[in-house]
Amino acid sequence: MKKRNMYAAVLLTAILSVTSLASAGHVQAAGNTSGVRLQTVRAEKGNALTTDVLTKDTGKSQKKLAIQTGAAKQKAALTGKNVRAKATTKKNMSYIPVVKGVTGSEEGKQGNVALGNSVGTTDGTMGKRYLYSQKVEFQGKGSFSFSVKCTEAKTAGRNVVYGVFKQASLEDPIDKSSVDVVTKKGDHKTVVVKIPKAGTYYIGIYTMVNAKDKSESWKFTTGAIYWNGNNRTITSDKKIAVGHKTTQTNYFKMKTTESGYITVIASDPKNKIVLYDSKKNRLTESTIAKYGVTYGVPKGRTYYIKVWSPASEDGGYTLVAKNRKISEKSGSSKSNAVEIKKNTTIKGTMETGMKRADWYKIRLTSKRSVELSWKARTNEKMKLAIYQGSRKIDTKTLTYADASYKLKSVGKWPKDTYYLKVYTDTEKSSGWYILRWK
Repeated sequence: MKKRNMYAAVLLTAILSVTSLASAGHVQAAGNTSGVRLQTVRAEKGNALTTDVLTKDTGKSQKKLAIQTGAAKQKAALTGKNVRAKATTKKNMSYIPVVKGVTGSEEGKQGNVALGNSVGTTDGTMGKRYLYSQKVEFQGKGSFSFSVKCTEAKTAGRNVVYGVFKQASLEDPIDKSSVDVVTKKGDHKTVVVKIPKAGTYYIGIYTMVNAKDKSESWKFTTGAIYWNGNNRTITSDKKIAVGHKTTQTNYFKMKTTESGYITVIASDPKNKIVLYDSKKNRLTESTIAKYGVTYGVPKGRTYYIKVWSPASEDGGYTLVAKNRKISEKSGSSKSNAVEIKKNTTIKGTMETGMKRADWYKIRLTSKRSVELSWKARTNEKMKLAIYQGSRKIDTKTLTYADASYKLKSVGKWPKDTYYLKVYTDTEKSSGWYILRWK
């Protein structure tokens, strides 16, 4: 009887208060108020995800297109097998190089266009216009960034129009937003154009002819990049650029090569991501890209990653999916929980489309202090329940992005077996986790 009272006294003195860390991000805590307890030493939300984005031209600098006066004249050929162009004017001295953007990190190439009737310029007049027109064929929808810098303007103050058109005469732009104007030397602008579908288009520059002026001339440096906006098959760690200007939904097909997890990283934090199976059955709820999106997956499965994108002034976003391996050894129930040795790191996953729990146990052979570290990444929520025998001590919840808890006993825990249950509440939550104690 005396020993039992002493044991009860130990339990009562071990009661603790859980520190609230609202500033730590999406972290929640819950537990009972009696018996052996834990205190939250640290709860952290991971750093924001960062990737390169498609550069938006400010009119002052053009890092991606790298248009500079005096650069070498471009060859009459285009980069990228899906983009081809051909000049339609009689004199082929002018040229607009078009680069195919694959990863979003490409730099544009410089070309030169000259208009007018003076010596040394290309006389590309058609009717009442000085015009340079170039045929371009795109294999799918996407976005097209077209940059022009005026390096010479003997006739200042006149609108010079550039953009993307339906015909070689440059009389019918794709839409109102597919053209822009420069008016004087030094003007440097970029227009980002929505390419609605595969087909033949014309890019070019024109201005109206003034019959009274016998020495009109303009010179420009030019460059352009096309970003594909089509659905496609992707592989792990291969970053792609996805072109769009208005809201758009894409499906990217991916087959896993490792059992573990997929982390999807999009450069636009407003993108919404959903995972589907090989038959396009929805597996998860929508997750905003800024939180970081991670799914637990087995090897050899085919998935579709659905990405919804809001309107983009930059012309698109970059996307990369990373498939990583995790070798797991856990128990499927409390009765066959796998023991975690002191200072040993355990890794595991919660698989998408399955409501399950992983069980582990810690054996204390003597009374001692305990410090437990738990780190996880999930598309929704993941939970950790801690038991002393059959009694639940506490439950912790981590939400969305890379986050962690460090938990420490208040006082010393008595000799006993303690159980750790890692689980999700729904089949739509999944991800990876790491456990360690000392």
